[in-house]
Amino acid sequence: MTSTWLPWAIVALAVLLASIRLCQRPRPAPAHLSALLLLQAVAAVLLCLALSPPPRSARADTLVIATAGAREADVLAIPAATHLRLPEAPAMSRVVAVPDLATAMRQHPGTRELVIVGDGLIARDRDAPLPPALRFLANPAPAGLVELRAPPTLAPGARFEVGSRVHGLRDVRVELLDPAGHRVAITTPGSDGRVRLVASAREPGDVSFALRLLDADGKVRDQLPVPVRVRAVPPPSLRLLAGAPGPELKYLQRWAADTGASQQTSILVGGGVQLGDAPAALDAASLAKIDLLVLDERRLAALSPLQRNGVNAAMRAGLGVLVRMGGPLDAGARRALREWGLDTRGGQELRPLKFIDGTAGDGSAEPFALERFTLDVVGTDAVPLLRDAEGNAVGQWRALGLGRVGVLPVSDSYSLVLAGHAPQHAALWNQVLATLARPLPTTPSPELAGWGWAGERNVLCGLPADAQAIAPDGARSALLADPQAGNCSGWWPMQAGWHTLAAGSAQATMLLLEPQQAGALHATQQRDATLALRGTAGTAQAAIRVPGPRWPWLLAFVLVAALLWWLERRKPVVAAA
Repeated sequence: MTSTWLPWAIVALAVLLASIRLCQRPRPAPAHLSALLLLQAVAAVLLCLALSPPPRSARADTLVIATAGAREADVLAIPAATHLRLPEAPAMSRVVAVPDLATAMRQHPGTRELVIVGDGLIARDRDAPLPPALRFLANPAPAGLVELRAPPTLAPGARFEVGSRVHGLRDVRVELLDPAGHRVAITTPGSDGRVRLVASAREPGDVSFALRLLDADGKVRDQLPVPVRVRAVPPPSLRLLAGAPGPELKYLQRWAADTGASQQTSILVGGGVQLGDAPAALDAASLAKIDLLVLDERRLAALSPLQRNGVNAAMRAGLGVLVRMGGPLDAGARRALREWGLDTRGGQELRPLKFIDGTAGDGSAEPFALERFTLDVVGTDAVPLLRDAEGNAVGQWRALGLGRVGVLPVSDSYSLVLAGHAPQHAALWNQVLATLARPLPTTPSPELAGWGWAGERNVLCGLPADAQAIAPDGARSALLADPQAGNCSGWWPMQAGWHTLAAGSAQATMLLLEPQQAGALHATQQRDATLALRGTAGTAQAAIRVPGPRWPWLLAFVLVAALLWWLERRKPVVAAA
């Protein structure tokens, strides 16, 4: 209301001041003065009507918009008052081009219904104001890889999953290739077309894996880049305690050395003799210097009450503790676990355990066999530590203060290495380490989506106000904050490739894809986003109120202003004394 009447108030004040000026002239002629005052008022009213023309009732028409993939015959076959095409649409001799949807809506304010034809609206046009009714005549859904679920930022050696969905193709396989082009995983889609492939991260850095869709003849039908971001982290510190030497401890030490972790080892061999590093106290002060304490069931049972109290205090301060079972738990070990909140049942017998070899490069996806103790943990706050090939829990853990404690009933993980599955052995223990170990300090950085689109508007949220985008060629650009979208900014990068988002010392990276690199994925996202807009439309109306034309009022204002100018400069007749 204020914005509607403000121009009228300003013009009225100007007319009042001008009228006072005219009345203060010496002995003005009454007729001349009256004409000037009247024309000023008329000119003021005409100016306001030109600025805000009165609304009029208009017939609500249909507007047809052609997008990418639309055919001219299909567009013109739709009855409508106006047919237009966006820049992404193919050239059409009988359809006028417009730069964007917002321009089309401004040029046709009487639009009752919007009909979108083709692949749908790109990000540039999906925020434009929509008419009361919206129809989307979509092209057939594309065939190929239509989803991409990339992993978050990883630590070196971490296991990660890549997900996708296949649409419109049968008898196909999906494989994951590393940056060198070597196959690291392969699988077939499920009944819903979804696939999940597993691999392991390697050295720190940003690399692109490749997801490829193969038909029955091995021909590549589609391909997607997969961003994998690996960040260096400080190596963890481990303490390995065992009640006797054995192959499980040997290969556990080898795994720790391969990960770069610092380790202290202590092995009891009887008679009070220990092998390994110099004995270290099991108190809170000593354990505060390590990230994960790994001990077997014998060493757990041999802990004194003072040592258990020290481990308990260290766990509450952030230490991670893992009890690995090389044999059944005795009463002392069960009592110690109960004190830490893990009440155990069973665990006297061994039974086969099968894990899916998700990182196999030969595409077999066959489970590999281990052995586990039939141990159950009673309690509602226990969380599975691992899962077998059927999804059953293997081991449990729970939080204790700032730290975590877990039990792993696997007795022979070392057999993976002996059978040629060293990567799976490392992946198993990496997962245990990532779950239980004390959180490692890292440089704070915003967590971004792994990928986006080049040449389109991307929305980034949660970034500092001074964040900048650095393109692959080194060019820097500031992000445009959106005041109506909370802590979010708009970003319109034009180059594909790895981009860096920097704010002070914090940095994060993001891979931008060319739409041509992932045609089925891009078309599906565009199609789904346009379909979602249909829920924002209202009820169509036969007639609507739109602003009337400005030019009649503007022309009348110019004529009256010209007459007023002529009268003001004409020599007035002075009234007689």
